[in-house]
Amino acid sequence: MLQQKLKVGIFHLDGEVAYQKSSEQDILPLPELSAYGNLYMKFGLAKKVLQIEMGADVRYFSKYYAPDYSPVIGQFYTQNPNDKIEIGAFPIVNVYANLHLKRTRFFIMMYHVNAGSGKSNYFLAPHYPINPRMIKFGLSWNFFD
Repeated sequence: MLQQKLKVGIFHLDGEVAYQKSSEQDILPLPELSAYGNLYMKFGLAKKVLQIEMGADVRYFSKYYAPDYSPVIGQFYTQNPNDKIEIGAFPIVNVYANLHLKRTRFFIMMYHVNAGSGKSNYFLAPHYPINPRMIKFGLSWNFFD
């Protein structure tokens, strides 16, 4: 696994790439490549009392036959060899903004911005699709220092 964090002025780039190989893909299926990237700007306004962080992150993993999931027993299990489903090989892109004002944080995020582009086979586990594009927002307030 390789990790790198770069900073140039207010711009930040965090990256992580992992290569893994299972000698028995039928027993322990793994994607050979998984990657994460986060590109964002971080700066202060109003005498640096208000901290702003805006950016986008991307997650990706290569195609593989992931373990199936059973909600009845709450566990993953190997897929049936007669009807295996391959998942992966598409990025999941999120765009976000965080605003920190003293002990309060406001945030907004658009999850899965690229939903609907290209193929529509978005799964993290066979038969369980990834959430569609959505906007999340909220407020976090710490009551102590």
